[in-house]
Amino acid sequence: MTRVVFHTDVEDVPDLRDDREVHVVIYAAGRMPEGVARIGYQLLDATSRFGFGLRTDAFDFLTLALAVTAADTFVPRGSTHDRWCRNLELQVPLIDPTPWAPVVHRLEAALNFLSGDRWTVVLGPDGPRPLGHNVIARRRRRIDLSRADCACLFSGGLDSYVGALDLIGQGHRPLLVSHSYPKDSQYQNRLMRRLPAACERFTANAHPTWSGASDVSMRTRSFNFMAYGVAAATAISQWRGGDVIDLYIPENGHIALNPPLTPRRFGSHSTRTTHPHFLSEIQAIVQAVGLPARLVNPLRHQTKGTMVRRYAADETFSELAAQTVSCGKWKRDGVQCGRCVPCLIRRASFFAAGLEDATPYRSEELREVLADMRHRDDLVSVMRAVARSNGADMEAWVLQAGPLPPDPQERAAYVDVFRHGIDELRGFLRASGLP
Repeated sequence: MTRVVFHTDVEDVPDLRDDREVHVVIYAAGRMPEGVARIGYQLLDATSRFGFGLRTDAFDFLTLALAVTAADTFVPRGSTHDRWCRNLELQVPLIDPTPWAPVVHRLEAALNFLSGDRWTVVLGPDGPRPLGHNVIARRRRRIDLSRADCACLFSGGLDSYVGALDLIGQGHRPLLVSHSYPKDSQYQNRLMRRLPAACERFTANAHPTWSGASDVSMRTRSFNFMAYGVAAATAISQWRGGDVIDLYIPENGHIALNPPLTPRRFGSHSTRTTHPHFLSEIQAIVQAVGLPARLVNPLRHQTKGTMVRRYAADETFSELAAQTVSCGKWKRDGVQCGRCVPCLIRRASFFAAGLEDATPYRSEELREVLADMRHRDDLVSVMRAVARSNGADMEAWVLQAGPLPPDPQERAAYVDVFRHGIDELRGFLRASGLP
């Protein structure tokens, strides 16, 4: 087991530290001692932009999410016996751990499902607090919460762009929530400026930093993103007098389910960032603690092709959709690869919608990818999944990714969206000259 111990002040970090422990100063800025990590320094400033102190339970949720992100980053999977499943114990101080104590085991189980690790969360008192009223009062740039009636995660990907367009088209005024790494900010800002209505924005970077080795799989990244969203929804609720506020998490149903394409991708090896079971567990935790946020995935029953088709006749959409990012590898050189599973689903969606895909891809020609032994794994997996889908029990396949909602209509809709997503891939592969 690796124990990750969190502190509110660098002075609290012991000089003598166990090799099986990682010590992290949360919300800290500046240089840390050798072997000591820090995370979240931007969040204090970001939350102060609401213009008032964020509720204690929402701020503690941010602290928990940053703790999870830190552990996920600073404990490499390669150090475990199977190079995947880690045994992690987090010691996290909160302002008020009382409302979290009844749900801590549920949180651990949700994190286990999300990342494939074994999580133990130990809560303590005297946790970090948001900036005080005197500091907040000096902020000149603030988020105008009077212009928001809901919150919406806005990553700069195609789904979040469509999600924002849908909400604005329905007359909503979303507060856009972004987890902005430096390169992400560029295309997020570009898209936001071209939305049909001006929106307020809450944005920050967790910025986990230390001198040791780091893990890059980041299976828990969506938990941190949701905590940002819950903080934003809570701030809107505080401004509006305590209403429960919708937090929209736009993700097409195919990607949200992400059933394993092959046996090798079984379980947590297929990402579960917006799986309906994970979302429902986080919603149950949020509700039990008393946070005024309702998590909603408005695209859960839509394929990516359905989303794109809805706006295919809009020339502005066609232009800007090509500037969104779906690829997980693009940060290496700023170009989407065109051959990973998210890229293939993206490309299939444009084809299914009858819309020219002007996105620059590193690998345009799929037959060349298929001949490339180094880069064809995802394409081969998609081809095998398409072939397997003929006559397959689709509900049993979807259930391999995790439990479905008990409501029969919801279950049937999720199975249908996966079936249609596979059909979109099949059409795109055939059009690309592949069987």
